[in-house]
Amino acid sequence: MNTTRVIRIVAIVVAVSVLTPALTWACPICFGLETGSDESRSLNWAVFTLLGVTGGVLSGFVAFIFHLLKRSRQVLGNDDYKCSADGWGHSRGRL
Repeated sequence: MNTTRVIRIVAIVVAVSVLTPALTWACPICFGLETGSDESRSLNWAVFTLLGVTGGVLSGFVAFIFHLLKRSRQVLGNDDYKCSADGWGHSRGRL
């Protein structure tokens, strides 16, 4: 997909969200809850649990990708992995 097209789509979504906030609000039940009620506490725990599970799964993917990068460097004989100026850990001209 073209990067300008992606930027254009993201800009449209942000503009719709900002200009029509009634369309992007959550359900009315969420706004009608009292601060200390059991429902609001359970909703907060549900949200934090879902964020934790999502963060854990994404962290696992990132760790697996770094593991694959490390193993591929070992197989190719590039064990001397060091940080460099370009941030990718390899010298210029060599992967």
